[in-house]
This record gives sequence, C-alpha cells and structure tokens, in this order.
Amino acid sequence: MAALVAGGAPAAGLGDKTVPAVPAVPAPFCSAPIVDDYWAPVARLQPIPAVPEGGALRFAPAGVTLTATGPRGLLVGGSTIGFRLANTAPATAAKPRRLDWTVLERLIRLTNKGRTLHPAGLQRINLRQLPAGKHRGLTFAIPATPAIYSLEVTIQNRRGRLLGRYGEYVRAVERKVEVGLTLAAYDKVAPGSYLESCFENHGTASVTPTLTSLERFGSGTWHPVAVGPLYAPAQTPIQRTLGPGEAERIGTLVPPDAPPGLYRLNATGITELGEAVVVSAEFGVL
Repeated sequence: MAALVAGGAPAAGLGDKTVPAVPAVPAPFCSAPIVDDYWAPVARLQPIPAVPEGGALRFAPAGVTLTATGPRGLLVGGSTIGFRLANTAPATAAKPRRLDWTVLERLIRLTNKGRTLHPAGLQRINLRQLPAGKHRGLTFAIPATPAIYSLEVTIQNRRGRLLGRYGEYVRAVERKVEVGLTLAAYDKVAPGSYLESCFENHGTASVTPTLTSLERFGSGTWHPVAVGPLYAPAQTPIQRTLGPGEAERIGTLVPPDAPPGLYRLNATGITELGEAVVVSAEFGVL
C-alpha cells in the first residue's frame, strides 16, 4: 500500500513548469499625477447615460441640442449647475417645429456608497416650441456642504413616452489649502546633482508651484544656500497649475561646491486666490 501511494504521487518538479515571479518594477518617482483622488467615491457609482457628444439628440429637430451648464465634476465651494436646451439652427420665417416636450430635471443627494439620501430639487418645463436662436434652461444651486449629487434630465413627449434620459455626477467639497513635499532621496545626496522633489497638492484649492530654494543647517540655525549663475538652471521649469489632489515633479540643483551636512529644500507656491504656500523637507549631502 505504501508503494502504491508513493508511486501515485507525482515526483517533485516533474511536469511542474513553475513560472518564476517577475519582480514588480517600481514606478518612477512622482510619476502619478494624482496623490489624493477626490473623484474616487464618484467613480464607483453606477454610470448615468451621458449627454451625446456635441449635444445633438436623435429624437430632436436639427439644431436642437442639450448641454450641461456650470462647472462639472468636482465643485469647490459650491456653484450653480444644470442643463440647457438650445436651438442653434439659423433663424427663418418658417414656424418652428412643434415639440410638446415635458422636460424634468432632478437633483438627488447621495451617500459616498451611492445610496440615495433625499431629492434635493425637481424642476419642470413644458416645452411647446423652441425657435431658432433661443434656449431654455434649468439650474440648481449647489451649496458648499460636502456631498455627492446626481443631476438628471428626462425628456418625454406629450403622451408621456420617454424620449431621452441623461445626467452626470458632481461632488461638492469644501475649499482647503494643504500642500506637501516628498523627496526622491533624503540622505547621501551628491553635490552637483539635481534633487528631485514632488510638490503635492493634498487640498482642493488650486496651487501653482513657483520656486524652490536651499538652506544649510549650521551653528544652530538655517542659512540660505546660493546657487550661482554658473550652475544655471537652478530649477527645472514648473509645468502647470495643480488641481485638487495633483502633484508635480521639480528638480533643484545642489551646488557642486556644497559641503557635507544637513540641508533643507523649501518650495513655494500660490493659490488661485493669491495665497502664498510654503513647504519644506530636510535631506543630507555627502
């Protein structure tokens, strides 16, 4: 019996083509454009049919379009949003086509898990006609109180038949100024090299990184480090304004004649309202 059991078991390694694990390659430093994803709770919700590209509706006369009005996506500090029906056709003497539509617009406040809290608004338009060059719109005021909303518009004909349903999600957040700074290396930084830093906007206010500067610690205090014109450029160019949760990589030159010791990188920026922000991180030079 022991021999049968031993013979029935496959020999170790025979027929077992184990694929060696491939080590994960770390992502380049500061390569992720998003450090705080404020849209993540919304991305998990059930999609709503979007307005067709260009706003043209298959059931509408030529020139009649539907577009979203106001800011979309992440709303910082509240706003006004809605939909607008417009007739972009050139004006003529002909009588506009009869529509007899019932347009309903609903605003519903949701939890982060997509569960309905309560209707926040309902508006209705009985749209008989829409002459060329005219438009009709519905809007809702969104408060600054943090919440996720679904905004939907439905169009029915005079018999109550649904012609189209469209919508989108928006997330209202409070305005917050909060930045951070991460370094690619915190010790053994070589003189003459570029110190890579990641300027991180953890808040919801837009921030534009502007400048970086170096300081060296000595005699119990921090002293500015001058990067002379012979070593220009002292900093890589700033590429863009950072929206909520975004990050930007910046390279700052450590002078070739920098003596060993403890240093500090200071990064400054400015918000969309003109507020100055400063963040620092320490590192060591060989």
